[in-house]
Amino acid sequence: MCFICSIWRGPNINCTDSSGYTALHHAALNGHKDIVLKLLQYEASTNVADNKGYFPIHLAAWKGDVEIVKILIHHGPSHSRVNEQNNENETALHCAAQYGHSEVVAVLLEELTDPTIRNNKLETPLDLAALYGRLRVVKMIINAYPNLMSCNTRKHTPLHLAARNGHKAVVQVLLEAGMDVSCQTEKGSALHEAALFGKVDVVRILLETGIDANIKDSLGRTVLDILKEHPSQQSLQIAALLQGKSLNHTQAR
Repeated sequence: MCFICSIWRGPNINCTDSSGYTALHHAALNGHKDIVLKLLQYEASTNVADNKGYFPIHLAAWKGDVEIVKILIHHGPSHSRVNEQNNENETALHCAAQYGHSEVVAVLLEELTDPTIRNNKLETPLDLAALYGRLRVVKMIINAYPNLMSCNTRKHTPLHLAARNGHKAVVQVLLEAGMDVSCQTEKGSALHEAALFGKVDVVRILLETGIDANIKDSLGRTVLDILKEHPSQQSLQIAALLQGKSLNHTQAR
């Protein structure tokens, strides 16, 4: 009944279902541009959140529908507020960055979405793009906001997250853009993360960049200490790389 009444102008246009979805949520999620425009014509609000705090713009960004994102921002009686956060404190930019929707990211950055907002896990949109290997999005965000690469949190950095998941290209881009390879968090350096998760190729990249393999994490462990705690084929390979670097360094003296 809700969606039958929602075609009429008036308060019913924003009635919700059991998930907290309005008709506009459904139309935005499913890519129905014409219906989105019609609902906005009848004064549907873009600023109603569902039960999880998602606004229609979150859903359109999550799906990568750049046209609907633009419509929600620029049309209707109540333009979408681009920095609205859901129950996990994520903006639409978090949603788009995580899934690599670069066109949506570009629009949201143009509309001055704040890329420094952190979700409940203290992740920025750049962090999510790095974590999931969304190379194009990483490049876009660091080009627009290079300060996001600073080491100002003990939780993680984009470099740590990319290293953990073995995203070599993202690691390279971050380093080339000036990210400090020796940046430390409570878990140590990016080398700790790459070694712990067995990302041999990333370990090579970090070692070639000149990272100090003797950096310790918050528990006082070096990378070799962690490898001894987690024996595997990858651990043996990484240990050999570290020992080779140490030997070369000693011989160079």
